[in-house]
Amino acid sequence: MYVSSLKFAEADVEAFKAFGGVAPKANFVHLNRWFLHIAAFSAAEQAQWPAASDAPAVSAGGAAAAAPAKAAAADEDDELDMDDDDLFGSDDDDDAEAAKEAMRSAALKAALARNKAKGKIDKSLIVFEVKPFEVETDLNAIAKGIKAIEHEGIQNWGQEHKLQPVAYGINKLIISCVVFDDKIGQDDIIEIISDKWEDDVQSVDVQSMSKV
Repeated sequence: MYVSSLKFAEADVEAFKAFGGVAPKANFVHLNRWFLHIAAFSAAEQAQWPAASDAPAVSAGGAAAAAPAKAAAADEDDELDMDDDDLFGSDDDDDAEAAKEAMRSAALKAALARNKAKGKIDKSLIVFEVKPFEVETDLNAIAKGIKAIEHEGIQNWGQEHKLQPVAYGINKLIISCVVFDDKIGQDDIIEIISDKWEDDVQSVDVQSMSKV
């Protein structure tokens, strides 16, 4: 599976370019596998990629890491169709989700760079999931506190929020905000919330993110 579908597309080129030719850490098993698969294509093949003219060459470290993948690729079908190879069919759902999120983030950064060069102001709608340690945690109070967070990169917090059951009587808080992409990122907001409510919040995750 590729970034946006079962077919190789421009989104893969953009995501690959965002890594700057340096392979992801090995613990991101599926993301690393995807990267090495893309890096294994020859210069002639890369010349046929969508928007390939903007794609950087693989760094020395990336090329060395890609060599084993190129040898393995020779034994595979030359077609780009990987319908029979489920890239995200992981035994560990957390690793698979982390890999997909990293790929989405890389594609977003690539799109941001393009639009910034054109003088456009990019904004995103991000929906967060905030999970507490205890059943007794007042998530409505935390939601009120989160909405009071001010930052030049945050245009506004959503007026509404909701509590969603998780398990054993524990709920998670669903809350959203609109941000200016060049001023603040999802990781920054996660860090702000986690630090401010470190005694109450177990984790903060991104449920969804879209351009606005």
